[in-house]
Amino acid sequence: MDSHLICKNPACRFVLDRRINGESLDGVRKIVKQCPECGGDWSSACPFCKRPLAVAFVNELPHSACCLQKLRAELSVS
Repeated sequence: MDSHLICKNPACRFVLDRRINGESLDGVRKIVKQCPECGGDWSSACPFCKRPLAVAFVNELPHSACCLQKLRAELSVS
């Protein structure tokens, strides 16, 4: 079971940890239906390589454990 979800919106990429006290919450998508930051939909896949999302923290910032990309919002150029 996936332990993290990520907002599909590239300008947001809010990471949600589905675990409380080390135990995964079933049905968290029913409780938190959309991203609290932007209202975007959730994904359980890495936004870069499309593998199941696994998160590693480097200097307290979330990174994709599979491809080591930073899980941060992309800058929009206007």
